[in-house]
Formats: sequence, C-alpha cells, structure tokens
Amino acid sequence: GVTGATGPTGIDGPTGPTGATGATGATGPTGIDGPTGPTGATGATGATGPTGATGANGPTGIDGPTGPTGVTGATGPTGATGVTGPTGPTGATGATGATGATGATGATGPTGIDGPTGPTGPTGATGTTGPTGPTGATGTTGPTGATGATGTNGTNGTNGTNGATGATGPAGPVTSTVQVHSANSATLTVACPAGRAVLGGGARRGTTQTIQASFPVTGAVDGTAAGTTPTDNQAPNGWTVIFSAANAGNAVFVVCGP
Repeated sequence: GVTGATGPTGIDGPTGPTGATGATGATGPTGIDGPTGPTGATGATGATGPTGATGANGPTGIDGPTGPTGVTGATGPTGATGVTGPTGPTGATGATGATGATGATGATGPTGIDGPTGPTGPTGATGTTGPTGPTGATGTTGPTGATGATGTNGTNGTNGTNGATGATGPAGPVTSTVQVHSANSATLTVACPAGRAVLGGGARRGTTQTIQASFPVTGAVDGTAAGTTPTDNQAPNGWTVIFSAANAGNAVFVVCGP
C-alpha cells in the first residue's frame, strides 16, 4: 500500500538551566600609603592610590543538561492492500497411457561350471548275517603231514596284581618286662612276678647319692631290705641296690623274662 505522510516535527524541548556563575577573581593588592606630611599646617590630602588590577575571570560553568527530545509525530495510516487476483482453475489429470507389450524372453545363459564334489555320505548299516549253511560231510583223513618247524616263543604274560594284605596276626608272647620300686631309703629291693626269670637289673640314684652295690638276689620282696645273694646255679627272683644315702629319688629296676 501507499506509505503514509510523515508526521509533524515534535516541539523543541525546554532550554537547559544556566550554568553556575564562575568564582569571583581575587582582589588586587591595596596601593601603598603616601608619605606622612610634616607636622604643621595640614597638608593637602594625598592622592588616592591606583585601583588594583581586575581579577581573572572564573572558569566557565558546566553545560546544563540537554532538554528532552520532542514528541515523535504520529505515523500516517497504512495504505489499503490491493485486491488479490483470482486463482486460475486446476487443469484436468491426463488419462493413463496403455501398458507397453511384454518384451521377448532373453536367450538361456551358458551352463555354469560344476561345483566341488560333496562330502562322502555315512557308511550304510551292516546287513544281517546270513544263516549258517549245513555242515558238510566229514572228509576222509588225509595223510599225516610232516612235523612243522618249532614256532617262536610267545611273549610273557603280564604280572598278576598283588594279593590283598593279610590280616595282622595275633601278638607274639611277651619276652620281658620291667619291675620298679622306689622309696626314700639307702637300700631298695624289687622282685619279679612268680615264675618269671630275672634277666638283669639297674638303679636310678637321687641328686647327690652314689650306687654302692647292684646285684641279683633270691628271696626278693619289694621293699627296703636287701635280698639274699645267690650261690652258683641258683635262680634269682629279684634285684637289690645299695646307695650311699637315702633319697626320695632312689629307685631299683629288674628285667623279668618269660
């Protein structure tokens, strides 16, 4: 549309305030006094001293703020939009063309090369065994053949496994035992059980004691009395030990056979 006319220029803003008055210049120096006249008649009044020089002008005051911008004139009205021309009618859709004739079949291509041989199929199941034929008639005995050469020795058979370990047999008879007797005494005797033979004996002494005698005896009884020293070919039945002094650590031993 046609652009509207420009609006009128806005009015001028008010004038800014006047800047502040500069500072008053310094007062010039006072003229010197005239000389005092001699005393007597009053002399004429001395001339007035010259006026001091005018002080320098003060600095110019700062500019006042700019007045506000005038009001913008109103925008003219927008021109009317021209009329749109009518849309032309859509053309009719054309008819579908007829389908073309099918082309002739192309010639057969050459035969491809043979592919690799496939893997061998699994072996078929074994057929069932046919029935055994009837036994033929026994032929006449042929002449005895010559003795063949001796064959080579066959290989040795493997060793058989070891048999299981047998059960533990009963304990054998006891061959010897030890009897012991201890007391706080300088003489100690110990006897074998009845019917048992004496095989040997010994002693254990206390802290500072020494063994004075150690020998087999007959008529032995466990205690602090010495047995009887045996004679030739007598069978002892115990053992006696004599210490240098009594001590609770003294002990006598006898080894008894079967």
